[in-house]
Amino acid sequence: MTPQTIAGAGEYWDHYYGSEFVFGLGTEHILDALQRVPPTGTWADLGAGSESLLWSIALDAHRLIAIDRDEQRLRILRAYALSREPRGAYWTVLALCGRGRADFTECCARVSGTLAADCLTEAALPLRPGSADLVTQFGLLGLTTSPGHFTRAWHVCHEPLTPGGWAAGANWTATRREGRVRLSRPLYQAAFTRSGMTPLLIEQVPVSGDPDFDSVWIYLGRKQ
Repeated sequence: MTPQTIAGAGEYWDHYYGSEFVFGLGTEHILDALQRVPPTGTWADLGAGSESLLWSIALDAHRLIAIDRDEQRLRILRAYALSREPRGAYWTVLALCGRGRADFTECCARVSGTLAADCLTEAALPLRPGSADLVTQFGLLGLTTSPGHFTRAWHVCHEPLTPGGWAAGANWTATRREGRVRLSRPLYQAAFTRSGMTPLLIEQVPVSGDPDFDSVWIYLGRKQ
């Protein structure tokens, strides 16, 4: 059984992203990595939850497709995109990325679809192979239960990636790790290799100020 997220949809969004930005959780490091990704066409955010618009501020993607198994999280994302009004942590992220309200409005307009699907099973995703120029996940693969589960889910998640396309993401290491995969550099390297991808960044960053997590693994890569 896949471990659950730390909190439910609304509580998680309010605590981590709807209120004031909290430095030290690794978010600023993830944003810095995402800004290295060049402009892309179709971006698929897997296990998107309600936070895709936060990451979109650091990216230049023409079209966002958000996929998550939790319909409530997708409803929060759609409602926030329709409001086109940055709040809480989003203002800080806009400043960190050198962007403003108009840029956020444009990010909201680029949400072209939300799809309900479990990205941690071995079933094919509702995206055609080669249909995405960028595939991201933030926290999703950290919910896998073993190294084998991690590499299998990684492979399925990146099948939609076009040759030459980019992969980016991050997974937090929980302080209560029962039932969760043990993340490591060799595990990421094995996952990249299995999926015919080249890693460009694999970095573990310590997390402070959150009793639920002690570090975050951040990565960038490209499909061969």
